[in-house]
Order: sequence, then structure tokens, then C-alpha cells
Amino acid sequence: MAAPLITALEIGTTTVKVLMAEVREDGGLMVSGVGESESRGVHKGEIIDFELALGSVRRAMETAEGSARRTIGESLYLTASGGQAASLLHQAGIPVLNEYEEPGGEVTQEDIEHVLEVARKVPIPDDRIRLHTLQQTFEVDGRGGISNPAGLLAHDMKVGMLLIHGRRSTVENLKKILQAVPVHCEDAAFSGFCSALAVLTPEQKRAGAVVIDLGGGTTDFAVYNAGTVRLAGSIAVGGSHVTEDICTGLNINRRQAEALKKASGSAIINAMDGEQSFSVPAEGGFSGRVVRSVTLHTIINARMEETFRLIADQIEAAGLSGVLSAGVLLTGGGSALEGAVDLAQQVFNAPAQIGKMADCVGISTKKEGARFASALGAVRYAADQMVKEPEDTTPLRGWFSKLWGGSRG
Repeated sequence: MAAPLITALEIGTTTVKVLMAEVREDGGLMVSGVGESESRGVHKGEIIDFELALGSVRRAMETAEGSARRTIGESLYLTASGGQAASLLHQAGIPVLNEYEEPGGEVTQEDIEHVLEVARKVPIPDDRIRLHTLQQTFEVDGRGGISNPAGLLAHDMKVGMLLIHGRRSTVENLKKILQAVPVHCEDAAFSGFCSALAVLTPEQKRAGAVVIDLGGGTTDFAVYNAGTVRLAGSIAVGGSHVTEDICTGLNINRRQAEALKKASGSAIINAMDGEQSFSVPAEGGFSGRVVRSVTLHTIINARMEETFRLIADQIEAAGLSGVLSAGVLLTGGGSALEGAVDLAQQVFNAPAQIGKMADCVGISTKKEGARFASALGAVRYAADQMVKEPEDTTPLRGWFSKLWGGSRG
């Protein structure tokens, strides 16, 4: 039987991406269709003009369907970015009872299911929405790091849950866009989590790594250690802010700034550049001018360093600075910026690289893999959910389970 076609949709600040793919029997991805359109009506991951955003989504979907020569099926998965996404670590515990209903017994599967159920009930404000509830390791009688406590003798057992949550209105507005297309959204996943699923190997997840998805209006991140997501979040700073800084600092328009950033920009200030300069042609009522490279790179460096330090501060506050043995992996369109990898290595004091997608056919993973990491990871996430719950077709699944308080890993 043919593998089901999975469609991933990413509504970003600068571009809308649609990716249609199948998961092969060996676990690799076969991309059959890709669509992109300029994102309009979206700012910092938020819908600010419904009709403009709707048009951008429809154009990207039409392009993807034309590329694949197939229509988008029911399995459409959305990657959610922005919305002040954050994570919350919650731990819950239960007593382990013996046959006489007294503390001190053998941990059973029922005990494990019970403590997991208790731990998933993390209270959050009404204006927040659950995106993922990710299981951490167990703790038995104060001894942590236990992956499977079944059969152990214990008096009490605890388990941690990492809740990734976002702003409810952000997700509900994205849902309205998809209803208006119209298309059915099977589920939604946090963009930073998806990017990590796309580029991290099991070995990197165990050793510890942070994946940073550098988008146009937001930057999402996810930290893994010991094979588990330990921290995740989103900051409302992205590549568009770098462009705006160049506009302000050099008194040029947005098109001039964007072209200059792509052609000559760098996140690293190189004193060896000396008096090297670039010519900016006149455009849109703005006169042409000559810009020194050190001036341009200083502007870019300030914003990029701020972005990385905001994430590094959160990692340090969570006590995870010393567990990033596999280093930093950059994804998203901003990862193509010259010097971004070198700056990340300096800020995090850890190895850094551009994330690469393995086992993927149909898209140039070398040129486009990092830029499409979130969408590719959403396909991985979708396939995993299908394996976990092949018979789950209840009305509360997917969107509605999120909107009314359910959770998915």
C-alpha cells in the first residue's frame, strides 16, 4: 500500500512554505511537491491582515499542488511559530503501594500510566494553549534519570513533563486562515521542535544540542539533552529586524537593505576588511551611497548577537549551559547569513554548524534543507503521530484537542 501523502504548512513572516512528502519504508522522506509565496499580512508570526495572509497561503498551496501534480489530502500539519511560545517543566508524583495498599511496592504499568496522567495536567492560563506535552525521565525514591521504572521496588515515583505552550489567539487565528482556504488541519506542532526533529541525530539528542530556527520575524529554539527536549521557546526577533536596523543605520530603503544584507552582510565584524566598501544604487527615491563593510557588519552583528544571547540566557537560567556537547545547529532562512555560525560558536562557547537533513529525496538538502527544516520536521512529527495513534479519529484529536485543553507529544 502506498505511503500516505503528508502536507506541512509554515506561515512565516517573510514566506509561506508548503511541503508535500511521503515517508518511505526505510524512514526516509520523499518530497513530491514544494510551494512558496511571499508572506503578506503576517508580522512576528501573528496574523495582522486576514485577507492578505489567506491569499499568501492559497498561492503557496497551489504552487505545491502543481509541483506534486497531486491535491493536498486531509493530512495537513501546521508548524506554529511566534505567539510567545515558551516551555514549562512540571513534575508530579504518586505513592507506590503494595498489595496491602501501604507505601512500598513494585511499580506496575498502571502506576506508570497514573503518574503520567497526573503529570500531564499542567495548569496554564486561559489565554495560553498547549502545543506539546513531552515526557521527561522518572524519579524513584529520589533517584532520577530512570527511563523505565516498571518492576522496581519503591515508595514513591515522580515524572517530569515539559509543556510547550503558545498564545491561544495566535493559534486560533491560524486555524481560521486554514478554515477559510478551505483545508482541514490534522494537527499543529511548534516550529522549533519540528526543526530539531529534522536535523538532530539520536546521538546529538543524547549528547545535548540546541537547534535555533532563524526566521524572518521570530526565532524559535529547542534544547535536547539525554535524548529529551529540556527547553523550548520563541523570541520576537528575526531577520526582518536585521533589515530594519540596516535601513535605520544607513538611511536606505528596505529593498536596498535586504539586497545589501544578502550580498555583503556578515554577522562577524572583521577588522581585516579595513576600508572595503560597497556601492548601494539609488532606488525608490533614496539616493545611492557608498557603505563601509565594517559599518554594515557592525549593525548586523549587534542584532544577531542580541538574538543569540537572549537564547543563551534562557539556557543558562535553566541550568543547561554545560550540557550542549553536540553544540548549536542553525536552521531557517537566517542560517544562510555569512558569519552566523561563527557568531553562534562565540556566544554559546560550543561547536556550531548549519543543520543538515539526512535521508531526504526530492529537495536539495544542502541548499534548502536548513530553510525547510521546520516543514520537513513537521512531516516527521506527523508520521510519528500516525504510528502512535493509528486508530485515533475522535473529534478531540488534533486542532480541537489543543484548542480545548488536550495535549499531544
